[in-house]
This record gives sequence, C-alpha cells and structure tokens, in this order.
Amino acid sequence: MLLLKAGRVVPVSRLIQAVWDQKPPFTALQQIRKAVAALRRRIPSGRELIATEPPGYRMTVAEGQVDLKVFDARVRHAQEAHAEGLLDEAVTHLRAGLDLWRGSILADAGGHVIEAAAAGWEERRIAAAEHCFDLRLARGEAGELVSELREFISAHPFRESLRGQLMLALHRSGRQAEAVEEYARLRTLLAEDLGIEPGFRLAELHVAILRGALEFEDPRRAEVAAAQRPPAVTGAAPCTLPHDLVDFTGRKEEVRRLIEDVPANEGHPGPRVLVIDGMGGSGKTALAVHVAHLLAEDYTGGQLYLDLRGFTSGEQPLSAGAALGALLGVLGVPADSMSDGVVGRMALWRATTARRRLLLILDNVAEAAQLRPLLPTCPGSLVIITSRVRLPELEGSAGLSLGLLGDDDSTELMSRILGADRVATEPHAASELVRLCGNLPLALRISGARLRKRPHWTLGFLAERLRDSSRILGELESGDCSVASVLRVSYEAMPPNRQADFRLLSLHTGADLDVATAAALLGTEPRRAEETLEHLLDVHLVEQFELGRYSFHDLVRWFARTLPAAGPAQGTVVPCQAAAYTLSGVSMPVTCPAP
Repeated sequence: MLLLKAGRVVPVSRLIQAVWDQKPPFTALQQIRKAVAALRRRIPSGRELIATEPPGYRMTVAEGQVDLKVFDARVRHAQEAHAEGLLDEAVTHLRAGLDLWRGSILADAGGHVIEAAAAGWEERRIAAAEHCFDLRLARGEAGELVSELREFISAHPFRESLRGQLMLALHRSGRQAEAVEEYARLRTLLAEDLGIEPGFRLAELHVAILRGALEFEDPRRAEVAAAQRPPAVTGAAPCTLPHDLVDFTGRKEEVRRLIEDVPANEGHPGPRVLVIDGMGGSGKTALAVHVAHLLAEDYTGGQLYLDLRGFTSGEQPLSAGAALGALLGVLGVPADSMSDGVVGRMALWRATTARRRLLLILDNVAEAAQLRPLLPTCPGSLVIITSRVRLPELEGSAGLSLGLLGDDDSTELMSRILGADRVATEPHAASELVRLCGNLPLALRISGARLRKRPHWTLGFLAERLRDSSRILGELESGDCSVASVLRVSYEAMPPNRQADFRLLSLHTGADLDVATAAALLGTEPRRAEETLEHLLDVHLVEQFELGRYSFHDLVRWFARTLPAAGPAQGTVVPCQAAAYTLSGVSMPVTCPAP
C-alpha cells in the first residue's frame, strides 16, 4: 500500500481497510504499527524510507526504484513522442514500459482495496499495450503482431479494441478468413456470456473486410495520421484571460507561494501544474487570474482560460472532446481539421502545443480525469487549475488549499468596494459584518454590492439583518449570485449517503467535533465516521485547523440546516441513528433542523 502511493501519506484507516476489509480486529491499529516497525527493521534504511506523518505513513523512494513509476514515465514519454509524430520513439518507450511486467501484479495479495489497485494497474497496462499496437499498425506492421495480440486476447477475451487490432493485422497480412472468424468468435462469446452484440466500430471493420474494401482505413490509424499533420494555426498568440479584478485584495502569501513554484519547472519534461482548491466562494478563480496576469508576459505561445463547469449550477461538466475543440479553436485550428473523436483531438492538441509555451487556466474542475487530456506538452508551459475538491491524484502538481481572508484583508476588501470613508465611519459595524460573513470573499462581495446599491443603508443596519441566522443566507444574495447557490452545487455533487451525513453532522452545536463524536452522532463506527469527515474535508465543506478535529464554517452550517431531510418533522426527536449521542458522558437528544 505504501509503495502504491509512494511519496504520499497513506492514512492508517486506509491501511486497516486494505488488510482487513470491513472487519478489522480491535487490535488493528497496534498491528499496523508493529508491521511498520518490522518493515523499518527489515528494509535497509527503513526508518528513512518509511516516515510517520499524520494521519499515517509515507514511503519515500528515489527515482527508478519502483517499477510502476518507471512504467508510468515510459508511457508519458511515449505520449509526448506520439504528439510530436515520432512513432518509432513512442513505440520504443511503450515496449520498454510493457517489458517491466511479469504477469499480473499483487495477485492474491489482499482484499478489495488491493484487488481494486491491481485492477487499475492492469487496465493501465492494457491501455498502454493497445496504444503500442495502434502505433505499430500505423507504421506498417501486421503479421508480426498476430501472436502478441492473441496472447493479450486470451487474458482479456471481451476486449473489443484488442480484437479489432487482431482483425486488422490479419486482414493486412492477407488472412481475411481468419479475421472474419475472430469477429464470429467474439460475437458468439458476447451473446452467450453477456447477451450483447459487438460495438459499432468493430462491426464496421467486419463489414469492410467482408466487402474486400481494401481502401478501408482503421479510424485509429486516421487519428494517428491527424496527429502527425502540422496543424494550421494562424494569427498572433491569443489571450482569453478574464480581466484582473481592480479591487483584488490580500492573498499576498498565496501569490508569493504560487509564483515561487513556477521556476521549479526548469528541466521538467512537461508543463508546470499548479492546483488551487478551496471552498466555494473563497476566491480561487480571482487568485488564479491575478497570478496569470502577473506571469502572462513570460508565455509567448498564448494565455488561455477555460471554464470546465465542474461545479456550475444546472450544467454538466464540459466533456474532454468539447474542451479540446474550444482550446484548439482559440489557437486557430480550423474546425474541419479536428477529428470527431477524443483521441484524435487529444493528439492534435498535443501536436499543436508541443512547441508553444502556454499559460492555461483550467477553472472549475470536477476531477483529475476531466483535465488530464487538456494538459499541453511544451516544457515550460504553465497550467493553473482551480477546483472545489482536492486533487491529490494529479501527478507532479503543486499548489495550495485556499483558506479564508484575514480580518484586515476582509475589511480592506469592503473598503475597496464601498469606499474607505464609508467603512471608516462605522469601524465596529464593519468588523461585525466581516465576522458575520465568515471572512468568505463571496459573502463580503455580496454584502458590499448590496450596500453600494442602497446608499441609505448603514453597515450596522445590514449587520443587524445578518444576525438573524434564519435569514442570513437570504440576505447574502445579489442578483443571480448567492452564497446558498454556491454551497448547494458542492452539496449536490456528493452521493446521497454523504449528503445525509453532512446534514446530520451540521446539527452538532459545538465549535468543532472529533471522530468519536461524529461516530456517535452518525450512529456508526469511528472508521466510517472518519471517512465521512475526510470526504467533507476534501470537498471543503468542513475545515480542519487541528489534527483530528473538524469544524463547519458558520455559513456552511446554516446552509446545511436549511436543507430538507426525509423523516420526522421539525422539532421532533429523531429516532434510531440520531436519537442521541454521548459527549463527555452526557446523552444529548438531536432534533431535526427547520426544512
């Protein structure tokens, strides 16, 4: 487990789950500690290799020590070579990476967690093999691929892409009958085992072989050829960055950290990736745009912005194909030069950006998989990513989790919106307004906008309205912008069981809570409660200022308590799970929030 996540902290709860699945013994924590101690003794320099870092352990390895990381590096180099049209070099990298495998990894080594990891790596291996076969077919190989393809198909008989590659290799070797037989064999297998027919692409290949359509060209080969064509890019380096806010305030330390991270790209084979994650309304986009404008002149290939709509109310996240089409269009690539397929567009994007030093903001990202196809290939490029969720699985990235504004910066922001004189006349009311807005930039801007629209309102008058917790979220609304709508998008992105846990945990009246309190409130075991808290932490719906203790931002808490929940009516004691929880030996009833 530590090697699978080499360089990253693996929580003890994850190690326990990996070893014992859903039924750990009472001594699980002690056994994990003993196992780590034994590893440290048995592995040379074990104490330096395995570090204790809350809430778990981290394995530190040097480059080239873990074959899985070497495999990943080979695949990445192959993708870069492919994007530049260097097919032979790409094939060399892929074959070297695939040669590291000696059968399935982690076979019969553990429970569901290990099995899932093994399945994930096997999928990456097959994907690399398919890519390698595609490139070898594209450069003219055929008969020599047949035996290798048959070996992979015997282990993955339902893999239609492999079967199509085998059919194409047989067809090009003059073995049309065998190619048709492969299709019939797969069709029978799918019908008997799954009750389905082969996909459209494979059926299309089958028909072309039956008709003797020698001019037929495999769509994958066409995509490879498209990637090698020099894209028709016209015009000067484009800039689609939003304007920098004239009243951008504070964040001096965050700006310094992000800018200092950029020179670390020297000698890096790909782009530098900076990730800014944080609570909805914390000012992630404003910070990313501000930093981008400070650095823009260093990126002569263009400065681009794209909203991926990962957390946009009423909209689906932007697909990879649509995002690639938008970016290629901005760079001047004609629409008729773009493939309809994602793979073809991705290859064209990499070829187009291979020698362009770009600055790219990918805003509002839902998950790492959404943005991986969009990363440019030119060394020295910079990608700034914003998201409401942490993206630890994004390899090679740096960045920060954005917190709230400080009191002084919050007051300064109000002064810039309203004018320094207006704020200076009511210093105590301004401080209270900052506190009631929870130092959240979005809430401060909405409050400032409402006061600016109503010059006869005083800061104290608005603060008095915000003191009423039943109406605070209604007051923090201006036009189509509101704190509640921003929080609702984060809430609705969670699965129903997490939503229910979130609503229930918000009933806790203390300043913060620990795992034991959360477990009692949720009526579940501590490990599951910790998983829930960590999930809410990852999506920035709770905060953590001290290890092991979690808290709700005041506005998030009030939002959670406005959410309707199925079950008892307002004011009744909740039975079953939430009937009571024990805190310091005292049993406390829990009532439903107002719907």
